[in-house]
Amino acid sequence: MQNNPMQTTCGAKTRKSHPCKTPPVRNRKRCRMHGGTNNGAPKGSQNALKHGYYTRENIAKRSELQKIIREFKALSGELNDQY
Repeated sequence: MQNNPMQTTCGAKTRKSHPCKTPPVRNRKRCRMHGGTNNGAPKGSQNALKHGYYTRENIAKRSELQKIIREFKALSGELNDQY
């Protein structure tokens, strides 16, 4: 990702709601004060994992359970109609 040659300032808003006038960090859009040097969390970081509710495995398990429940409800409805 390369900077836009026309972008010579950071562009983030300061506390006074004015645009920041400092130049962005190389290959970034923002200056060092507005997050240009922050890479974010590393891939595979477990720091944000609190409960695991939204992990791929748990989403797949819930999906499978919902499918079984729907099938059971359909089957029980058919049995009720028969008797």
